[in-house]
Amino acid sequence: KHLTRRVTVDGTPIMGTSTISAESMARLFVSTGHTYPSEVYSQRGASSITEFCNQVILAASSEGVRPEVVFAQAMLETGWLQFGGSVSADQCNFAGLGATGPQVGGARFDNVYQGLLAQSQHLKGYAARMPLNNVCVDPRYQILVNRGYLGIAPCLEDLNGLWAVPGDGYGQRIAAIINRMI
Repeated sequence: KHLTRRVTVDGTPIMGTSTISAESMARLFVSTGHTYPSEVYSQRGASSITEFCNQVILAASSEGVRPEVVFAQAMLETGWLQFGGSVSADQCNFAGLGATGPQVGGARFDNVYQGLLAQSQHLKGYAARMPLNNVCVDPRYQILVNRGYLGIAPCLEDLNGLWAVPGDGYGQRIAAIINRMI
């Protein structure tokens, strides 16, 4: 006889419907005291933090990803849209897709929505084995497919060491930002 045991680990799911409004996201951003880079994003489809948050909801929801996950990850990755690392604001790359260091600044997207959609598609790739709902704009999605990574990280905490290397506590830091909106 074989004894099989099922273990359930609590985590923050990446896929699902939102429990947080665009207004809640925008309120959290404003509460941090950071300045929204409207001079950059007004030319790229989101002249205010509220418009940015509405686009987060549209892009994430279109792929079945929880919008608060996309928002919180973008805030963590960009330092609340202040950037300062190897990715610049005008790249509309809110998750550092393809950025591996000072010499490799990562992917560049035409507008805010496209950057958020690429981020949502990359999160979906890690979280689920379902096909994308939109034309693929994530330049790194095929890497997930080729490496057999589709669906290996259904929760934020599963991204530790996958999205950001070494990534210790990466998913937990994103979850902590989400908890600030609840």
